[in-house]
Amino acid sequence: MAKDEILIVGAGPVGLTMACELKRHGAKVRIIDKSPVYAHDSRAVGVHARTLEVFEEMGVLPEFLKTGVKVTGMNLYSGNHRLVHAQYQGLDTPYCFIIDLPQTDTELLLIHHLEKLGVKVERNTELNNLEQKEDGVEVMIKSGERSLVPDEFAYVVGCDGARSTCRHLTNIAFPGSEYPSNWIVFDAKIDWSYDSQELQLFLHEDGVVGFFPLPKERMRVTCELNPHKKGEEPPPVTYDLALSLLQKRVEPSFKFSQPQDLSRFIIHHRQVTDYRKGRVFLAGDAAHLHSPAGGQGMNTGIQDAFNLAWKLALVMSGKGKSALLDTYHQERHPIAKDVLSMTDKMTKIATTKIAAFSFMRDAVMSFAGSFEKITHQLPKRLSQLYYTYEPNDFLVNEAKDHPPEHIEVGGRAPDHLLMQEGKEVRLFDLFKGPHYTLLLFAGKKPTEKELESLINFRHPHLKTYYLYRNESDLKCCPEKGVCLLDREPSCHTHYGITKTTLVLIRPDNVIGLIQQPPNLKHFENYLKKVFV
Repeated sequence: MAKDEILIVGAGPVGLTMACELKRHGAKVRIIDKSPVYAHDSRAVGVHARTLEVFEEMGVLPEFLKTGVKVTGMNLYSGNHRLVHAQYQGLDTPYCFIIDLPQTDTELLLIHHLEKLGVKVERNTELNNLEQKEDGVEVMIKSGERSLVPDEFAYVVGCDGARSTCRHLTNIAFPGSEYPSNWIVFDAKIDWSYDSQELQLFLHEDGVVGFFPLPKERMRVTCELNPHKKGEEPPPVTYDLALSLLQKRVEPSFKFSQPQDLSRFIIHHRQVTDYRKGRVFLAGDAAHLHSPAGGQGMNTGIQDAFNLAWKLALVMSGKGKSALLDTYHQERHPIAKDVLSMTDKMTKIATTKIAAFSFMRDAVMSFAGSFEKITHQLPKRLSQLYYTYEPNDFLVNEAKDHPPEHIEVGGRAPDHLLMQEGKEVRLFDLFKGPHYTLLLFAGKKPTEKELESLINFRHPHLKTYYLYRNESDLKCCPEKGVCLLDREPSCHTHYGITKTTLVLIRPDNVIGLIQQPPNLKHFENYLKKVFV
């Protein structure tokens, strides 16, 4: 029995991220998957900016940048008329692009990273049953042809996809529905005149076609099948069928070669009512199913894992209070609900078969596409950089007098360059590690009293940094403090901070507390809610 371990069910990108993060934060973990091998086809291909930041924090980003292809823009066509051209630029991140790579590669990179951390995926192994107790979860695990083996874990995290066993065994409702269309997907080399480093989406009265860049000069192709009468079986999927559909819907015509992994699929929009039931949690497709529009599904699931892992690890270590775990549903459920709403609208608008609506859609998109401020909103939304969690007991805003203009509690803390002892240092580098980060901003013109007020803000579970605008203020740095010089263009300006301000950043780089002015008593009371 292993009550000090966490069981992860499912070793796709979400389960692997969960395992890597739990291990990085010091928790004991076991990960099983009923499949004998990792994913052998493309499936999800796009890794958006916020997920790239997560991979940087995890220490696996260089491998993704090396393996994937950088996508810097997207195009939307009706026939050969381009309605919209949106570019990934001006986002508040080091990563103004998407990295496209087959899910096979994503899983392999995460598997190798997890093995470096000392954990191996147990293949051909599945969860058969679970029963929750007050202090653990009793499970029955079946490995290959062997008989069922009982075990016990502190928590179980279901990352086991659309047909989740964990969701079924915990009787968590999964309301939603499937879209009426059938789709086909395959990978191939494409010989055409379009930019193969950008996403290409073609709207047509018979159905949508999408092309997504992949490494080795290949493309991921998705195509909506022609509508068929209710009750009729759709035609068999062949490459000849795919080519005929593509040549009709994409102008000018093109050729493809070396096709592989042709399959048919349907798409759903569903979300569980609860992300947690007792000691069992759901993440990724086990908790929410999206249309592939915008490439949000895998990225949303990875953000689920990034949100939950540090909380579980902190509670398991005995340092964090169990109430932290309640915030997983509170924070992630509304985000996925919003993503589902967005992708549902995108899908219905793109796939409409009503001629008058299609005409209006194309006219509106063509007009909107002529304004850069409007086209910039699509990459911004898809990047997942700007989602903000709703307030809860652990997301507290006490900035009343002079609140920061460009950051908010529940949002991510952006990166910035600072100076430490004459050398440049990134905030993202300071955030790395299984810890809270406390940033104490001196303000633009602090008084001596304000500078002195920052000295006592410390805690053994925090890494604390003092940010000073002026070199002359460095003399007020505490003897054992880490002091950073914030030259122009300053982090103060970037965050919209003018007065002495406290910003506390969680291990998932989300801002948990802002105080202006800093209040030591309230700060200590906040930490008492988090730490045992």
